[in-house]
Amino acid sequence: MNTILLQPEINELDTLNEFIINELSEEDFQVTLIVEEIFVNIVHYSNTEFIIVNVEYEKPTLTIEFIDNGFEFNPLLKEQHGPPYIVDETRLGGAGIYLTKKMADELEYHYENSENHLIITKNVE
Repeated sequence: MNTILLQPEINELDTLNEFIINELSEEDFQVTLIVEEIFVNIVHYSNTEFIIVNVEYEKPTLTIEFIDNGFEFNPLLKEQHGPPYIVDETRLGGAGIYLTKKMADELEYHYENSENHLIITKNVE
């Protein structure tokens, strides 16, 4: 498992994406989207001091764990809104979590030692 420590700043997203691509050896659109949605939510809403990302890739399974010391938040309990069918019906928030739930093969969350741990498992071809 490889680990990276990031500051909770949007410009760190490029560093995180490069780190994950190095693990996979090529970019995967769904993985990139999942990582972006989770990272941006943590940066914008958690009030964290740091973000740790652990990555393990054993073909075909990619496991990504996000750890932060922000507000306790279990995204798996977030009310699941379906995709909007009419643009005017779009609600702010929740779409990233919805997409992550749909694209990931497994999601797991726990809160331990005042830290959020979100583990995402995705089979990558």
